[in-house]
Amino acid sequence: MSEATRQSSDAPSLGGASDAIPYPSLALDPEGEGVFGNIERWCDRCVSKLNPILIKEARQSLKSRQFLITFFCLLVASCAWTVIGVVSYAPDIYFLPSGQDLMSGYFIILSVSMLAFVPLVAFRSLAAELDEGTYEMLAITRLSAWRIVSGKMNSACLQMLIYFSAIVPCLAFCYLLRGVGLLTILLTVVLVLVTSLVLTSFALVLSTVAKGRTLQTFLLVGLVALVVFAEFTLSAFVLSEVLGERWSGTFLGYALPITMALSFVGLFLAAAAARIAPVTENRSTRLRAIMLGQQILWIVTIVYATWATKEIEFINLGMIMITVYWFFTGTLICGESRELSPRVLREWPSTYATKMLLSWWMPGPGTGLMFCISTALAGMIVMAGMGMFGWMAGTDIVRHNGSPPLFLVALNAGYLFGYLGCVRLLSMPLLKRFGPSFITPMIVALVLLFLGILVPCIFDVIFTGRVSSNYSVMHASNWFWTWGESFRRRGIQPVDVTFLILFCGLGIMALNLILLFREFQVERIAVPARVEQDQQNDRSPSDSAPIEQP
Repeated sequence: MSEATRQSSDAPSLGGASDAIPYPSLALDPEGEGVFGNIERWCDRCVSKLNPILIKEARQSLKSRQFLITFFCLLVASCAWTVIGVVSYAPDIYFLPSGQDLMSGYFIILSVSMLAFVPLVAFRSLAAELDEGTYEMLAITRLSAWRIVSGKMNSACLQMLIYFSAIVPCLAFCYLLRGVGLLTILLTVVLVLVTSLVLTSFALVLSTVAKGRTLQTFLLVGLVALVVFAEFTLSAFVLSEVLGERWSGTFLGYALPITMALSFVGLFLAAAAARIAPVTENRSTRLRAIMLGQQILWIVTIVYATWATKEIEFINLGMIMITVYWFFTGTLICGESRELSPRVLREWPSTYATKMLLSWWMPGPGTGLMFCISTALAGMIVMAGMGMFGWMAGTDIVRHNGSPPLFLVALNAGYLFGYLGCVRLLSMPLLKRFGPSFITPMIVALVLLFLGILVPCIFDVIFTGRVSSNYSVMHASNWFWTWGESFRRRGIQPVDVTFLILFCGLGIMALNLILLFREFQVERIAVPARVEQDQQNDRSPSDSAPIEQP
């Protein structure tokens, strides 16, 4: 008989009943198999999932002078604005609705704290780890690159929650003063939170790019400029549209764009983790899966906007944004390294069928190029099918403005194939000479986009003496003017321009396909026996675990 059982039997009974319990239920359940034991184990699992980086960053940030000054200024500014507002409206504040005016001030105070300080602190936090050499100490631990980056992001989210806790009572005060609805307050808070999350995650990506004091300073100045632009843009929209009660729409109409913005948070965090991950790891598959999910979400958003507004121009806008998105991401992918580590080769598809379907998810500039163009083309075709349904249904569904959707697919696909193919062909010898880097294809892409607009203007001056104001076949490379013509009521005229752009793009892409035979020649390598044994040891329970007694 154990000691706990002997103490339980020797203890006096409460109430005189033979089955009375002399101790609380927790004392009679040392193994934790009851309800409270399950809750305790669940809490332990949740605590074990907490990132140690979050604990470290929370201790450092909450004790830092920057956080103390910012939080103190937030409290002082909110209290001062409350006093100023009450005094300014007194004694009419008892009778007239004044919550909207006070809400404007609280929004400015909250947005400055959330958008200006949190992203900059996150940028310096991760950049300092990489610059001061402390990241190597984290890299030798069992923490993955994703957990390190997510720990930095969670620390920033903790600061956001603290700022919100200081300003929420003021927002409730605005609601009690009348003049502003609860949904308006909620939408304002959500917009500030989502914008701050996107800027903070983007700041973490920029911090992984900085490899030196000079580049860190340059990127920090660029981040400050982006923060100022976001602050003014968000303030103009919220103060004029949201707080002005000019916004309307359905729940899905607001949920889809907000979800689309949050998807960029996941993309930026994955990109930051890929930047600091070891070169032997597969750093591309997760990013490409997120990109595919973003395209699906974008198609749903555009189709819903077209159905709700009955404007087919949203289909055209959606295709243009898909072209821009995959051109930008494809340009970055062209800077990936061609060398594949043995760990990546162990995951490579083995059969011919799986190579045709799954090779494009694996690292490499060639596989990334095929993933970009195939995914973009599939998305355009889906959107064109939705647009053709509305086009053929008549004016009750959408209004017939702009070029037909099928022509838009040919136009945007031609631009994507042509410009992205030229970027890869021109950057390949430079990358071979200077090593893999995303800066080289970005510079090549910017030069090509600029020349695409400038060269037709030069030919106009040579042949006519001035820049022509009439669109013609000569301006086919001018992507900006061509996209503007596609929004006109008659669409692009002449129609031959669309097919010329498509055929030129297909020709350039054919040259790139010739260079993709290397991807089909890559063979999967077997996993060494030592690695399999280590993986089995990691999955098996520890030998030092205590053996339960019957």
